[in-house]
Amino acid sequence: MATRKISQNSFNTGQVGPFMDGRVDSQLYKTGLETCENMLLLPQGGMQKRKGFKFISADPDNTTTPDGSTSLTTTGFHLQSRLIPFKFTDGQEYVIVLEPKDTGAGTEAEMHIFYQNTRVAHLVNGSGGQVFPITTAEIGDVRFTQSFDVMILVHPDLQPIQLQRGSVNTDWSASNLVFDFIPLANFSFGTTLTPSATSGNGINMTLSNGTYEWVNATAPNGHIGMHVNINGGLVELTGFTSSTVMTGNVIFEMVDTEGANGNEWEIDAFSNLNSTLGGGQPRSVSFHQNRLIFGGTRDKPQTIFGSQSGDFFNFNPFTKTVTESGGSTTVTGDITDDAGFTFTIASDQLNIIRHLISQQSLFIFTSDGEFDMSGEPVTPSNVLVRQQTRYGIGAGVTEPVVVDNEVLFHDKSGKQCRAFVYNFNTDAYSAKNYSLIHHDILDGATQIQHLTNYSNNNTNYVVSLNSDGSLGILGVNVEFSVVGWNKWTTNGEFKALGVVDNSLYVLSRRFDNDGSTLQSGLFLEQLTEDDIFLDSFHTTSASGSSFTGAQGLEGQTVQVVADGMKHPDVTVTNAGNFDLTRTSSSTQIGHSYTSTAKTLNLILNAPAQSTMGEKVRKVLVDIQLNESKTLEVDGVTVPFRELGTNLLGQPVTSFTGFKRMRMTGYHTSPQVTFTITDPLPCTILSIVTEVKFGAGKLQGG
Repeated sequence: MATRKISQNSFNTGQVGPFMDGRVDSQLYKTGLETCENMLLLPQGGMQKRKGFKFISADPDNTTTPDGSTSLTTTGFHLQSRLIPFKFTDGQEYVIVLEPKDTGAGTEAEMHIFYQNTRVAHLVNGSGGQVFPITTAEIGDVRFTQSFDVMILVHPDLQPIQLQRGSVNTDWSASNLVFDFIPLANFSFGTTLTPSATSGNGINMTLSNGTYEWVNATAPNGHIGMHVNINGGLVELTGFTSSTVMTGNVIFEMVDTEGANGNEWEIDAFSNLNSTLGGGQPRSVSFHQNRLIFGGTRDKPQTIFGSQSGDFFNFNPFTKTVTESGGSTTVTGDITDDAGFTFTIASDQLNIIRHLISQQSLFIFTSDGEFDMSGEPVTPSNVLVRQQTRYGIGAGVTEPVVVDNEVLFHDKSGKQCRAFVYNFNTDAYSAKNYSLIHHDILDGATQIQHLTNYSNNNTNYVVSLNSDGSLGILGVNVEFSVVGWNKWTTNGEFKALGVVDNSLYVLSRRFDNDGSTLQSGLFLEQLTEDDIFLDSFHTTSASGSSFTGAQGLEGQTVQVVADGMKHPDVTVTNAGNFDLTRTSSSTQIGHSYTSTAKTLNLILNAPAQSTMGEKVRKVLVDIQLNESKTLEVDGVTVPFRELGTNLLGQPVTSFTGFKRMRMTGYHTSPQVTFTITDPLPCTILSIVTEVKFGAGKLQGG
């Protein structure tokens, strides 16, 4: 029998898909795993058990506070709630839980605003002047952007909403955004419009030779108050005479009174008018080069609307010019570099604009491709939009994220994570595939978030939400081309993500007492950086053996760590109380989860020589650990407690160094499985597996 040692000193490729099983020659195989679940990949090469999620809040208005005697009512947030980050200044960042209006449940839209994990404000649509009528059908397609203390939220069926923080963190208001001037657009009206004069007030604006009609209501529900760009001038519609005649005041003089054909005049682009008249509200929003940019509406899905430079709510395409001549004054509108602009993407297929990302250029993510809008700076005369790639992005909560100099997004399949980045070799942008070899990690992926500076390990983590409620975790270091995926699962499902102040927040849907039925609401939870390895956990430093306050765990049997030692499982009462078998002064309680890492097949591979498919005996494995307290190898527990005196009732000391485990059995596909079931730390830096096989197995074929 021949003996060989197979070493693996890096795991940062993470879990690779089954199509990689035969690529023994690849460096990615040498640093990959068949299974990597509930682990955290370290950019230096190791991996560790992921840390837990801390319970922050259920719906405060429908949840009772634990008092130690009364049965608790713990009601979660609406199942379609979203998390929105709001950054006011450094150190003042907020988590917003946005709950939609649910007519079936008779509830209004609500915002719960948390600062340092405490709710500081509660807004209800229609109460106290708050306006944000977002419904269950609309919440997934809400987009937002922020500048200082103002956030703008948009949806193609809603007037843009302005959320503003006041002078203190308890003072918030939500209202419809008030424009100084709404952008203009032509909707191929098929109707001639004729002004009765080139200047003055109260002129008639008459429709003819078509089916377009004026609506007798104030904008955005009708035409009163809208503006018309016609014959080189600008008119504000002020009064309704009939379905074909309105009166208006001339703001910028027209060159003549000739009738303008249906494709020669423009009207407000944003309105609540029906699709036969043209309208809709903006679908996406961003700030770019000191302008507010809206992307796409219901009836202008491929159009970009840019505000005037430095005047965010003014989309007027003209700037005022006053000319004195022969004692008379003429007021005209000129197109200048700082004027507002409108640009429609010309492409060979429909590209519904879904997201805007401001980088060196404005990146435009659409239903069927990715574009960039360039201009240094962008002006009405130099707007250039070019299609770069053709993958497309799905509807719903799929916003891209910026990681270093790349923009990561899920394509419309929900199975690929791509990085939109400039390629110097082709002088164009490309969308490289970050999930090519990890093809079974993402499935129906929607939300994506970027977590930086987590746990002091000098890497970026990109978190993707799968349709089954699991998370795909990408460890990516663009500078060193290090990319690795693993999957996180939990007791129940993850339903929404948000990163605030370099912390990952989730809305989770937990299992009920039977361990299989999902609860009807969501809990707000935060990924901890402390050595706590439980989900939806609570902690206390009070000394005792009886405790209360385990909100969200009522009636459930859960795990406990007491003074650094695993405690027998406890059942929480309906009042949120639980008892320990011993006194503890540092107690953690929550849901357990298992972390698993399984190697790819251990194959000796050399030119014309291989043990692939041959029976191989695993003899032993040496595991290099760092500050670890628990681990199982192929189902066998690794001993961490040393012999000695005064060890009873004491926690296991963290171990750093090598542990050797003996192994048995012959396998044609030998692998080693590492399992961490206890809620204690474990970091694996490298492994060396000794195997034996027949002496002829490495003979040339």
